[in-house]
Amino acid sequence: MAELYSRRSFLAGVLTAGMLSTSAGYFFTRREKIQLTLATGADPTGGRQLLVDMWNKMNPNVQIDVKEVNSSTQDQFLKFNETHADIFNLDVIHIPRFVAEGKIVPIDLENDISLLAPVRQVCRRAGTDQFWAVPFNSDVGMLFRRVTDKRIDPPTTLKSVLAASATGPVTFAGQLDTVGSQTDEAFVCNVLEQALAQDEAILDEGGTLSYGLGQWRDALAPLADAIRRKRVVAAAGEDDTTRAFQRDSLRYMRSWPVRYLPLDRAERARPDTEEIRIGRLPIGILGGQSLAVAADSDHRDEAIQAIHFLTDNPAQKLLTSFGFAPTGVDAYIDADLQEALPHLSLVRYAVEGSRPRPIHANYAEFARRFADHTRRHLHDGEELTQQFITDIRGALK
Repeated sequence: MAELYSRRSFLAGVLTAGMLSTSAGYFFTRREKIQLTLATGADPTGGRQLLVDMWNKMNPNVQIDVKEVNSSTQDQFLKFNETHADIFNLDVIHIPRFVAEGKIVPIDLENDISLLAPVRQVCRRAGTDQFWAVPFNSDVGMLFRRVTDKRIDPPTTLKSVLAASATGPVTFAGQLDTVGSQTDEAFVCNVLEQALAQDEAILDEGGTLSYGLGQWRDALAPLADAIRRKRVVAAAGEDDTTRAFQRDSLRYMRSWPVRYLPLDRAERARPDTEEIRIGRLPIGILGGQSLAVAADSDHRDEAIQAIHFLTDNPAQKLLTSFGFAPTGVDAYIDADLQEALPHLSLVRYAVEGSRPRPIHANYAEFARRFADHTRRHLHDGEELTQQFITDIRGALK
């Protein structure tokens, strides 16, 4: 256990030193001082701030000031829109709205980054080689499992876990409830993944939803039954899900890759847990964050250079050592990262097989309507009606 995590810490140190020695192309020689404001959500890993500190050390006259905006995924557009910034760190679902509102400008991708196809798809400017935002980190829903005996650890899927819950003990926790905007998006992602586990045609590779009412009823029927009979732990938000998984020593949990390293380390200290492992769902919802240049920035050239530094291959490898899912192939195939992080290839396969949420400027309204209908269906027993289809279709016109 200690060897695994000391190796990862050593690797992070090596990558940090390597970035400082190979990043001469990102030095600015300007004499007058300017400040770039980066609007972003919180990052408890410290990886993002380390990259910003490295940039600031190399460029004393072009400093990045991180402004953490306290927002949920759902209200990110409104909160960020109130913040004057040069660079926005956007959740992938908000890129279309920032584009539609004229808040960001396209960027030519100068880095030699071999982006995974789903990651490229949600950030690229249609019909061009430009990007509306450059991928900073990826993300995808994963199935976590507690291993108590490594000799007995058969592969499993989200569908099989849900099926087993019908008769066996409660073993699974997911973000399958919501209490408002702070937890709505996690709920939407989890419900979509549960539906995909039953019917892969419910949401296609381009983020297009099915509008077949019977299809949705069938796809959500096993989940509705499990929730109503209390055969799964339906938590509101990622933190409550993790607490239930740890408190009740549950076997399975749905979460994001960035939560894996700290959770695994904590659980290995328990006498009843060998380790935590992660696997595909097999179809997870694509997440992630991307860096975009604000349309009203007075320092576009400097902002673009900063974005290239923060998203280049060396930065990707450093972020990976902190638990983030990389955006491009190079980090996934790096021999040192693969040795320190044996689960990395599983994350790559999950990202490559993921599905994006509807790519639409009105996504926030869609998500609100989707969460309202499906929560009442799953928790209150209300039947899904044609109004569900009318409402979500109307939001995505």
